[in-house]
Order: sequence, then structure tokens, then C-alpha cells
Amino acid sequence: MAPQPSLYPDLHHIQDLDHAGIQDLQQIIQTFPIIDNHAHNLLNEDNAYGSADFPFESITSEAQGHALLDHVHSSLPHMRGIKHLAEFYQCPETLQDVKAARYEWVRRDYPGLIRRCLEGTHAIMMDDGLAPEVIHPYKWHRQFLPTVSRIVRIEAVAAELLEHLAHAAGFMRVGLDADWPISQTESFLVRFNTVFRNQIRTLANDPDVRGFKSVICYRTGLDISTDSRKNFRPQQSLTESLLLQSFHDFLQTAVRDHKYRIQQKEVNDYLVVAVCDVLEKLVDTEGESVAFQFHTGLGDSDIDLIKANPAYMQPLIEAFPNVDFVLLHSAYPYTREAGYLAATYSNAWLDIGEVFPMLSRDGEESVLRQALELTPSTKILWSTDGHFYPETYWLANKHFREALEKLLTSYVAAGDVTVAQAIDMAIDIMFWNSNTLYKLDEERKYPELLNACGRATGESLRTLVNGSSKAPSFRSYASTAVGTAGPSGLRPSGSASTLQASNANLALRSASVSSVSGPGTGAAVFAQNLTILDTFLRSNPGVKYIWYQFIDYTGTSRNRMVTVQHFRKQLSAGKYPYATSAMTRLLQNDTPASGCSPTGQFYFAPDLSSLALNRGIPSPSATVQTWWMADTEHLPSVEHYDRCPRWALQSHANALKSEFNLTILMGFEIEIVFMRPVFNEDKSDYVDFQPLSQVHNWAGMTGLQLDALPMIEEIVDSLAEADIHLPEYHAEAAPGQWEFPLPAFEPVKAVDVLFKTRDIIRNVAKKHGLKATCYPRPFAASPGSANHAHFSINGPGDVVSRFESPFLAGVLEHLPAIIAFTLPVEESYARVGPGLWSGGEYVCWGTQNKEVPLRKCGPGHFELKTIDGIGNTYLGMAALLASGLHGLRQDLKLELKDCLGDPTGIGEEERQKLGISVKVPNSLEKSLKALDRDKVLRRSLGYAMVDDYLATTEGAMQMLRGFNDDKRKVWLISRY
Repeated sequence: MAPQPSLYPDLHHIQDLDHAGIQDLQQIIQTFPIIDNHAHNLLNEDNAYGSADFPFESITSEAQGHALLDHVHSSLPHMRGIKHLAEFYQCPETLQDVKAARYEWVRRDYPGLIRRCLEGTHAIMMDDGLAPEVIHPYKWHRQFLPTVSRIVRIEAVAAELLEHLAHAAGFMRVGLDADWPISQTESFLVRFNTVFRNQIRTLANDPDVRGFKSVICYRTGLDISTDSRKNFRPQQSLTESLLLQSFHDFLQTAVRDHKYRIQQKEVNDYLVVAVCDVLEKLVDTEGESVAFQFHTGLGDSDIDLIKANPAYMQPLIEAFPNVDFVLLHSAYPYTREAGYLAATYSNAWLDIGEVFPMLSRDGEESVLRQALELTPSTKILWSTDGHFYPETYWLANKHFREALEKLLTSYVAAGDVTVAQAIDMAIDIMFWNSNTLYKLDEERKYPELLNACGRATGESLRTLVNGSSKAPSFRSYASTAVGTAGPSGLRPSGSASTLQASNANLALRSASVSSVSGPGTGAAVFAQNLTILDTFLRSNPGVKYIWYQFIDYTGTSRNRMVTVQHFRKQLSAGKYPYATSAMTRLLQNDTPASGCSPTGQFYFAPDLSSLALNRGIPSPSATVQTWWMADTEHLPSVEHYDRCPRWALQSHANALKSEFNLTILMGFEIEIVFMRPVFNEDKSDYVDFQPLSQVHNWAGMTGLQLDALPMIEEIVDSLAEADIHLPEYHAEAAPGQWEFPLPAFEPVKAVDVLFKTRDIIRNVAKKHGLKATCYPRPFAASPGSANHAHFSINGPGDVVSRFESPFLAGVLEHLPAIIAFTLPVEESYARVGPGLWSGGEYVCWGTQNKEVPLRKCGPGHFELKTIDGIGNTYLGMAALLASGLHGLRQDLKLELKDCLGDPTGIGEEERQKLGISVKVPNSLEKSLKALDRDKVLRRSLGYAMVDDYLATTEGAMQMLRGFNDDKRKVWLISRY
């Protein structure tokens, strides 16, 4: 974003922070713009004069009714506030005179009054959960300030969804007896859980939303139980749970009385935990956090003051370490407790709002002192809690600046801090902490702010004692264009031909642009996408149809077909096909796995760099791979769906590049068995598959193998026409088995090429009346079929030698869980085992050793042998990269030594010397348990993605166990 013209030409400028004087400190505190991290909407003109519903006296007190009107005039905060407002309005120091003066200003120029009261405020994070009929919407306030963002109140979201879903479900209407069985409520709760979480996820990805807020403090208190966290795990029944019973009681009352305000402890606790769960998973999938604000302490008379103590939140804060918790309103009178939490937990922040101007001068200064007793100034946020009346903003800011100046100058006078340190503390609290936490990026838009306070260092924001604030993670509009393999000339380590990337193969890909972009760039992106399509069609004028391809969690390739004309329209408007969210829990036969929900959807955005003709079939069509995009208000959607397998792989490749300057290349060795299908009488289904030939050997060319050669060469030619140039190909050891090693590309393109190759092989084999299968072991007496994955880490200088060991250590540590993705059916485990050259039975590695799971082929170049052709390879390779990334981030030591023999045959004593002790899972159940227990992969890949995968794979396993052995084999060969 280009820098804006200076908004603050008269802002006090500190030339040299280290030599600043006390007057610099005072001027910075009194004039530097503030970010108000929590406030509310202002009343519209009809209500701005004041009324019995919104008494003006409430600007200095949370009291209500007679407690407010009869006694507030004798409180120190009120008397001080009226004195300052009389100065503001230049009228006598009485409440009546102030009201009269403001009445005339509101009548004459209400916007002018607001503008005057908001002077010195740069940005507001606005909780717009107040009554919408009497206030201006949050966007209306942007006419007065550079930045106004939204804080979403979760209880309001939940109540609105509940009412809508209850009516849609056909529950009893108002005034009638609400009485239905709890089993019906259970189904409703499961649906609500999905819709509520999707709504929170959508809001979290809205650029206008910078955080969420809970008022559970008012409803049931801050002693929030996390028990509901386990209620919605796969195969976990809600029946007999306390949450279900409480939700049932609440829902029946809500429907009967038509009041959906949630005041049932278990339900309120569940809402908070659900939001925390969504936000935690967003950190895993998007790498960006969204703040979660909580009302604590000071509030209206309907609050339980004892349970307003944020100390109750300690277990919640510990349970969700990636969620940033903001403890609002100074937690008064529990400021020290809140300060302790903010000081002790990296994900807890102390807001020092609302007590200004609700307390006396001494009270305000005392709260500020208590906040700084223990809490680092980099963990303290300023807010006004301004609401309804613009004067609430003005008074709060005035009192806060006075207290901060008095406090910091006294610390300087006492010699506790230097002037430079005091300035750092002041501007952190007033501005930079909120700018960082809420990812506002204001210093890039308004660089004069950095210059004014002496922070234009050319580096990240400087904070107290030259420390650094929490690393900024600015919200980005995710580009979905996949980069090329790396810098020009970069090649994988080692000399294996399967890892020699050809930049010539990337011609269309390098010309491709993202089909999804941020606001303001849509027209240009759409135009360039159409240019790519037109270029493709000029080279392939016979194409009439485009297939959107997507690979589900079972490794099943699925397609949505459209005409070229309709595809052009979709590219022009950015409106793409959608699929139900249930697809991530769909089995191969389209039956749902456990926990499958009919609610929600996501979009298929075409990745035009993958656009290619369909070869080997008589169809005038082309296929394009897709990114799965979240269902948001944006058109086109700019947020990746958190369960997209391709994005899971790409995002980890991106992280390796950005964090360690590593580029990953991948290539696969596809092993295929060609078989003769046997059909039933009407040829509507397969009943068996027979060997293509029995006279067959590895790398041989018997007479029967020669019979297959024309088909094999047609496959190789068709691949070359698709710009997939094989370095070699040869017969493998099983009857009718051939191997097709693929060239290396960056990870996502490598897997794209893998699935495109398998499509072409399938199509050509079908032309010749054969079935091409990657079934793990079609013949018990012969070797099985693998999908060996070569991967290499590459980069400038000595990065390979520096990072090879920790990357490999990470992969080995998580290998049992990775195998859940790479060996995804029970038949997969019949292919691997000791003595089969397929990975062996121990977690280990060895140089040029084919009896270990990870064979080292050269510097930084490895082959994963425990992988076959069934399953979603995007997920498997994403898990591989996530594991290596974990090794790099933790700088794991490679404890396992190079194994040069058969780890099973060398004996226990020799294995101990090499550090080999962990066995590779020898069953699908064991690998799924390893994945379920692997917290690192769960967090890195995303809890939702892993949960869906576990449910789907377990569902497929149970389904197949219902077949006899022959039916299982035929059923799987027919699909893979």
C-alpha cells in the first residue's frame, strides 16, 4: 500500500530518542495518536440528546436507576468529569449547564461534536453488539477516523444463529408447549456446532473484523469449563453429556419464550471453547491469530462480581496457547490478577480501559500503577470503552493521558527509567501494542508515526529496552499462485535423474497468475486469467469442456465439468463452483463418515497453471486442478479453506522458503500393474481382475511383455504430449507391472503431475481393454506396487548441510503418523514389512539402503518408501514437510545413525548402537492412532483437517471390513 499523505503534520518529532528530554516525553503523551482497542458505537441523532433509556449521567458510572440518578452527583468521578466537560463546552460547572450546552451542539452540528471528541484518536476496535436500532453502524464512524474495525460479540452471533436454525428445524412456535425428545436436540446441537464454527471462521477471515468478544462474565461468570472440548471429537457421542442436557433445557425455554439470550453455564462455556478452538486452528492453518476479548471486572449491576475475576480464566488461557486473550476494563477491582496473567502468559493481554473516567483521579492513577507493577508495558493495551456519547471518548482519553504523564514522569524523576524508556512505554501502550496485536499495519500506511517517536529504524518495531513486540502477522489476501521451484539454475541435491527439474515444463505455470486476489485487484486478475485461457484455447482449439478436478480425503479423483463458455464466465466474475463441506467426510461410495454434516460449503478456484488436455480418451476436454476456498462474503473468495489438501502442502513449502530459505523438490516413482478385467453378464460391474501375463520379469522384455510394449509407449508419448517427460521407464517385478519415474518439481506441481500421469495411464489402458491399478499388492507371491516419493532440500550456500539433519530428524520423529496418510488402507500394510525392500519394520534411515523407510540418495535427497498409490498424496506430502519443518524449528538432533543393513536382520544389539528402537506401524489402526496422538501434526495441518481425515479413513476401514476378501480386492482395484 502506498504511504498516505501525512495526517499529522504538526506532530511532535523526536530527533534522537536516546537523547530525548522530559518535555519530549510530556508532548508525546499528550499529542501522539492513540489506538482505542475497545469501544462501542455512538447513538444516532434521534437518541443523541439523552433519554431515560440512555441517561447522560452514565458517562462516569456503571450504576443504573436510582443508584445512578440519586447519588452519582456526589461521586468524585462525576464531579471531576463535569468540571472537565464544562471546560470543553465553556459553560458553568453544573450538570444542567453541560446538558444544555451539548444539546445545542448536537442540534447544530452533531458530526462536528463527534469529530472534536475523537481528536487524537487514530483507530478504534469497535464492539458493535449494542442495540442496533439506536446506534450508528461501525462503518459510519470511518468518516471521523483513519481506521475503524469490528470486534464481534460471540453471544450475539450464537443467539441469531440459534433463532434462525430453530425456526428452520420446525420447533414449536411462540406460546405453544415446547417439548421434543432430547435425541432431536442432539441432532440440532451437532448442526448448530458446525454452523456456529463456520460462522466464526468466516468472520475471522473478514478484513473488517479484528477480534471477537465474549460477555460470558455477565451471563455465567469467568469460571469457564473446557469440558465441552471433547464433546465433538470424531465418534464421540453427545448422549448423556451435561452439555446436551443443558442445551436441551435452554433451547426448549428459548423456543417457548422466544428469547434466545444464552444464560446457561454449560452452553455459554461451550460457545467460548468453540470459538477458542476455531481461533487456535486458524493459527495452525493460516499462521495468523485473531484476538479474543473478554469483559472482566467492572460492569453493570447484573454482573456476578466474584466471578468477574479474570483469575478464573487461567485454565482457559493455558488450554489455548495460540489464542490471544484480552482482559478488558482493567479487570477492576482485580487489576493485579489480570496483570499477573498478562505477565505470565504470552497469550494474555491487559486492557486498561473503562476505569477512565469511572474512577477518581487517585483511582485512575492507582490502576495504572497496579498494571505496571508486574505487567510488561508491551502487554498493556489502551481503550476508552467509549459508548453512546462522544464525550465518553474525550473524557477517557483526557484522564488517561494525564495519569500516564504523571506516572511516567515520576518514574523518570525517581531514576527508575530513562526518558527514552518512558517514551517507549507510553507509545507502546497508546499505539504500538494494539497495532501489532490486531495486525493493523498502521506504521506502513502512516510512516510519520514511526518518525515522530524515533522508531524509524528500518527494522521491526522497537519496544522497551530495544526489545521486539510480538512478531507482526499482518492479514494478507492469500495469493494462490504457486511459485516455481526456486531461483534460476537451482537443482536438487544428488545426481538422480528423477530429481532434475526442467524449467521448460513450467512455461504455462510461470505465465499463470493467481485466480484469487485481494480487493481492488480483481478486474486485473480476471483479465489475466482470461488471457491465459485464450492462449490455451488458441493452442487447443478443439476443447469444448473444462473439468474442475479435486482429490478428496480418500484419494478419489473427482471432477465437475463445465463448458468452455461457462468456464470463461466464471473466470470473468470470479464465481466458481462450490461443494458441500461434507465432502471431507465422504467415503469412496459417497456414503458419509462419522460426524459428516450437511451444513456449509466451499468453492473450487481453478489453478490455471495446471490447465492441461485430457489425454488418452476421445473427449474434447481439459482438466484444471483447484484450490478449495472458504465461503466468505468476498467475490472471489480470498481465503483458503482450512481443509484444502493442496493448500496444506503449498503453505508448508512456503514456510520452509520464508523461514529457512529452503526450496523443496519432489518426484514420484509410479508403479502400476496392468490387469485384465472380468465383468458380470451385463458388464455393469467388475467381478475379477486377472494378470496381464505370467511370463514377466524386472526390466525384462519377454514375448508377452513385448505384446504390452505398444501400450506402454503410447503412455509415454501421451505423457510427453502433456509436457511430462519421463527420464526412463521399465518393467517391474510383479506380473504386468511397470514403473514410470516422474521428473521433479516444486511440491504442489509434483503432486499435480502425479495425478495427471495416473489419469493418462488409466485412459490409455482403458483404450486397450485393461485396468491400470496401484492396488498395493495384487499378487501375494510377488512384490507390491509403491508410489515412492523422492524429495530434496535445496538452497543457497551451505543450507543443505546445515538443515539436512534436523529436517530428517523431524520426518523420522513423526513418521508413524505420516504413514497414516501414505499407507491409507489395510491392504497397504501387506506391501511393507521386513525383507521386501519396501521400508522394513523400523523407523530409521540409511544411505542407499532400500530396506529402510527413508533411503538417502545424496546430500539433502531422500526417498520415502512407505508410500503407495492409494490416498491423497497432497496430504501425505504436507505431513512430510510439516514434520521436517518441525525438526528445523526445534533444531532437532539426528539421534538415529546411518543404517547400512537390514535393521531387522542386524539384531537388537546393533540396532541399539544405531539408536533404532521404534517400529513402523504395521496396521492402519496403529498409524491412525499415531496420527491422532501427534499434537505437532495436528496443530500444523489443522485440527479440522486431521479430524476429518481420521473420521473418513476409519469409516472406509469399517466399511471394507464388511466385505469378504475377494470383494475387497475387486472393489479397491476397480477404484485405484
